[in-house]
Amino acid sequence: MTMKRKRVLKVVTLCTLVTVAIVMASAALAQIYALDDDLVYHLADIEDYSGYLVTDREGYIAVFYKGHGQPAYITHTPLSTLRGVDREDVKNGIIVATRTELMELLEDLGS
Repeated sequence: MTMKRKRVLKVVTLCTLVTVAIVMASAALAQIYALDDDLVYHLADIEDYSGYLVTDREGYIAVFYKGHGQPAYITHTPLSTLRGVDREDVKNGIIVATRTELMELLEDLGS
């Protein structure tokens, strides 16, 4: 193989690897942003809804709109800071009917 041919082969290989890396990174970012479609960043932004589920999400208290698979809000409260009974209740999932009940529960869990 000539030197010119080797150089072309290296450039083609490098371009292919860069293209694959860009495609993979784009796919990963699309997945990350797809997971956050319903996520709100302030507790006050949680919508009035017909029920909520408060449960564990990666070691933190999370709020889900009832029937949704992704969290609406993830608190900054680690489960490890809760009392044993509260920790177990959250791990098992606590269903609340109204936004007012949700806010009261989160306040109780956070204190």
